[in-house]
Amino acid sequence: MKFQNSLNKISILLPFKEKFSSKNFGSVSLYVKDINQNSKFNKATTIYANKVEKFFSGFKVCELNKSLWHLILGKNKGHTLNFINLVKQTPPAIIEVHNRPQSVILIARHIRKSKIFLFYHNDPLSFNSNNSIRQRLKLLEDCEFIFFVSSFLRERFILDLSLGKSQLKKLKVLYNGIQVSNQIQISSKKKNIVFIGELNQKKGFDFFFQAAELITQEFPDWSVDIFGKTNALSNNLINKNKKIRYHGYKNNSFILKFLKHTSISVIPSVWDEPFGRVLLESINAGTATITSTTGGLKEIARHFKVIKLKEINKKTIYLSIKKLIMSQDEKIYYSNNSVKNTPFTLKKITTNLDLLRKATFS
Repeated sequence: MKFQNSLNKISILLPFKEKFSSKNFGSVSLYVKDINQNSKFNKATTIYANKVEKFFSGFKVCELNKSLWHLILGKNKGHTLNFINLVKQTPPAIIEVHNRPQSVILIARHIRKSKIFLFYHNDPLSFNSNNSIRQRLKLLEDCEFIFFVSSFLRERFILDLSLGKSQLKKLKVLYNGIQVSNQIQISSKKKNIVFIGELNQKKGFDFFFQAAELITQEFPDWSVDIFGKTNALSNNLINKNKKIRYHGYKNNSFILKFLKHTSISVIPSVWDEPFGRVLLESINAGTATITSTTGGLKEIARHFKVIKLKEINKKTIYLSIKKLIMSQDEKIYYSNNSVKNTPFTLKKITTNLDLLRKATFS
């Protein structure tokens, strides 16, 4: 059977675990929503995702229901084969795959007429089935472009590879983007410190909590707000101090509004962050921000006035928070940032992707 390209059409495949919904979403879904809602090709784009009660509005979404493939081959492979079966009769001009390099190999084998864009949101070397030199070279062969949410991830991908100019041109950094926000003066904000993210050791939550307890004892007019899903570590800590308020999981819109009225935000990650969306959102909201510089966080921090932690422990976090609490001038200085003239505006990032899409259509 002869396959025909569906000209100027884009199909986006989300990972099996992602829920493309305002009520339940992951970082990949949020990235896809943000970068595509103002794209010139929004109406030509179909997003393929697991069924949920209600998808993000403003998008054409095709549900990928569970099938026998999921039981026989596993969730991600079955998810990908369902996608292939839906699009192979009239392949789109571009297939965009997010965070699943193994899906790219399957798609390239079954659909030869579409150009494939692969987006990495995590360390490429953390994908055990596709991180060898041979496998990464195969991905370069199969893909029109490979995108990374930070230069840090791009460097991880090319580790130990010897690449020519044409191969290197395929590797693009496409950051998480953000809408530039109007900021509230720091003097009008709550006397509070916020932590947003997974409540685990790799995010530095244990060190943060220890520092927060000291701060609330020393400065009783200040409070601490924590956002994130509970786990074994956090269950042993939360709800024991009335000045430390645990809010659980909240959607992104709620978080952004809350940050606008927050004085201090702390991002004390000890692992190599792929990007660092919370850091960027905190800066954009005009909070005085304290951050580590692991992984992609360093790329964001270099563009702004933030307190950079070289070592992450209870003492360094405590002293940095105390420094801001005790000096209004310091809070003003570290909260006075603008995202407008940096690489992180959503408009710039969407435009960059659309230019590559348009060139691929030609």
